Amino acid sequence: MPVLAEGRDAAESMKRLPLNDVRVVECGDGVAAAFATKLMVLLGAQAIKVEPPEGDSTRLRGPFFDDFTDPEASGLFLYLNADKRGITLDLRAASDRAKLDELLAATDILIHNIAPGERSVLRMESAALHAAHPDLIVTGISAYGDCGPRAGWRAYELNMIHAGGVAALAPLCSKRPDMPPLKLYGQQAEFQAANHAAFATLAAWFHRIRRNGVSSAANDSTANRSATGQLIEVSAQECLVGMLELSFLFYTYMGVRTSRLGGRLLGPWKIFDCSNGKLLLACVEEHQWQSLVRLMGEPEWAREEIFKDRLSRGRNSDALSLLMQDWFRQWDVTELFHACQERRIPAAPVNRMADIFTDRHLRERSFFAPLPLRDSGHHLEVPSMPFKASDMGWRLERPAPRLGEHNNQTSLMGGGRKDPATELEATRSLRSEPCPLPSPAGHSHLVSPATERDRDRPGLARGNEENRNDGPLKGIRVLDLSWVWQGPFCTLQLAHLGAEVLRIESAKRPEINRLIPPFADGKAGVNRAGSFNQWNQGKRSISLDLGNPAAVDIARNLVPHCDLVVENFAPGVISRMGLGYEKLRELKPDIVMLSLSGYGQTGQYSRYVSYGGLLGAQSGLFSVSGYAGGEPGETGITYGDPNSGALAVFAAVAALIHRARTGRGQYIDVSLWEALEMVMPEGWLEYAMNGREPAVTANRDRRMAPHNCYKSNGDVEEWITIAVGNEAEWFALCSVIGQSALIHDARFATPALRKQNEDQLDAIITRWTSERDRWEAAELLQRAGVAAMPTLTNKDLALDPHLRERGFLVELEHPEVGKRTHAGVPWTMSSTSCKVRRPAPILGADTDQVLMSLLGYSAEQIESLRRDGVIN
Repeated sequence: MPVLAEGRDAAESMKRLPLNDVRVVECGDGVAAAFATKLMVLLGAQAIKVEPPEGDSTRLRGPFFDDFTDPEASGLFLYLNADKRGITLDLRAASDRAKLDELLAATDILIHNIAPGERSVLRMESAALHAAHPDLIVTGISAYGDCGPRAGWRAYELNMIHAGGVAALAPLCSKRPDMPPLKLYGQQAEFQAANHAAFATLAAWFHRIRRNGVSSAANDSTANRSATGQLIEVSAQECLVGMLELSFLFYTYMGVRTSRLGGRLLGPWKIFDCSNGKLLLACVEEHQWQSLVRLMGEPEWAREEIFKDRLSRGRNSDALSLLMQDWFRQWDVTELFHACQERRIPAAPVNRMADIFTDRHLRERSFFAPLPLRDSGHHLEVPSMPFKASDMGWRLERPAPRLGEHNNQTSLMGGGRKDPATELEATRSLRSEPCPLPSPAGHSHLVSPATERDRDRPGLARGNEENRNDGPLKGIRVLDLSWVWQGPFCTLQLAHLGAEVLRIESAKRPEINRLIPPFADGKAGVNRAGSFNQWNQGKRSISLDLGNPAAVDIARNLVPHCDLVVENFAPGVISRMGLGYEKLRELKPDIVMLSLSGYGQTGQYSRYVSYGGLLGAQSGLFSVSGYAGGEPGETGITYGDPNSGALAVFAAVAALIHRARTGRGQYIDVSLWEALEMVMPEGWLEYAMNGREPAVTANRDRRMAPHNCYKSNGDVEEWITIAVGNEAEWFALCSVIGQSALIHDARFATPALRKQNEDQLDAIITRWTSERDRWEAAELLQRAGVAAMPTLTNKDLALDPHLRERGFLVELEHPEVGKRTHAGVPWTMSSTSCKVRRPAPILGADTDQVLMSLLGYSAEQIESLRRDGVIN
């Protein structure tokens, strides 16, 4: 395996920062725009954070050292905004708005999360920004998108996470129908919107430098060149719907409404108490169960008929748990974790935040880095990067800006915007070797030196009006060796961005998602599974038996025709197959390869079994989930898989940009665990700054009240979220619920008092909501300016007129299951269309076409390979 960049040598790191000439302005408030920009800043982008005069709200969210509230020392703000410069502007004032225009004139990218309903008064509408700055890439993040029936609805994190279907499934396997569905801990809707905004924005930047990289004074003058900017909009709700695992498909394929209530189909899968902690066991395969039985000393009850297979163990999970619990209580949790994993039994400790910082695997992988602080009296370590790369550096060098710190700097961006045609030329000094550009007469394949094999890439022609329907990664080809969810989620986004994704799979050992429900109409079949058909939209399928050396040779022969290779086998497997990075770079020196796994490719746990649910426990997420005062709760989806998949897309596009600038490929190691820690700062910051575990808050907020999920009229799945963030919203809420007297009630006179008397306040609100339909209540509150949103189930989402009007719900004709509703693309681009271009493939459907067109195989050769079992 190649050496991965972990060193902190600044000079060497600067040579490999792929975005060090990209200029970004960030506007808005909270997490989403800040984290999207943070990801770019880590890779070298120059960023200006524009705050309102009163400052960003994260300055007051904390946590704070010793609980002393200081807007300059909020842990969340410091984490999100290191290495940025900061200014304050009141965008409602004409003079300050003009200053923003001056700044944007020298900027490449604007990322903001100003709500659509507030943009007009701030002159921040997308169309107006594009008219004023046609070369600017504008990325707008919002709760429900820029258009559609709910575009103008107010929303906080609580409302967004319940709107996305995730909360309806949590806590998983609850036995409390009287208790509400739960949001994920922290600001996960905002983080997912940020992840998607970051990689979509980078893809637009990559398209821009490809489009304008061939410079010819005679034929391509600036005066004749069309605008290079575009508008991107990201819907937080749609990002979450796209991450719903099997839930969404259970309704669209089988008509089943999923729920947080009930039990597991398979077992044993449960959190058990050990002598000094808790351990999650996820033992769902028969060989795993047999290994566990041997570890337990082969008790006689394990041979009972009611435990004969995994379905029986799932149906009888309560009885099974009672029999197993005493055995678990005898074990130290860490010792049992290793004892299980040494036997390939899937298990993980339910870590607390203290455990994260002392974990030797994370320390061995140099995951933590010192966060720059102005206060020399404190030291703070934070997660550094969501991936490790062999040829890209990262930085964490300067503390987050003080409020208005750079207001008086005359040249924040160091001059006007560069001519886009010279952006690649300007980076030649960073290259370790020349990177020849293709001739304008041929296809503009600017991501690697032109070769004969690039003639099969017609999509690499420069962007123009004729290919406006192409995605920003048109002409990029991906060899997809991934399976299950983490990897396929990554390559799905690459397909949405316009890349051609060639999925290698086998009929001899079909991808697991082809074998599990939901199946169309309940009828099983390798082409009828909803999860496979969701995660593999837009891809092509090549059927090869990679256990056959001849099939491996075919896969290797495809590599020179590809730009990216993505795999998520257990670490070490891909190399033993003869398809490791060192072998592939011999075939194509500038290939970019991503390996996705639970623990990463190195470190003590790298060979351990790593289901996404296990990492939810080990990351500390489950320890802060669940109901206040209760047991740790599992999230309704294996959240770590799509989160790491999305961050892998960001890494992949950054690597393509790096290759465009340097001609160099590289190897990227994405750890699901590390990616998950990146989006949980409020949890581990509480421990890092004050040495205590964060409180379990369920649907409540550490500052806002009211802020909860309330029962509405209807069945056990019908609830409504309400969040109040300022006095105007508080007054409006009191008026709508017919309780204007509350405005003058001493118990609720200030936000702090409302928080102090939150139980009483929630009881008053529940009396009102419980008598009303959830949608009726939400619409009444929204009309008054109060953020309210029902908890949406998979059925609600599949039938949602807002999502349908926005074009997010996709119904393409599939050869075997017909038209089924799938989650589509949660972002839009104005100049490079991102869409689902084809339904998921029939197993092996594209084998012949790909082998003929790329490798020049004849029909006779292909038939011979079939007879020999190479193609199956």
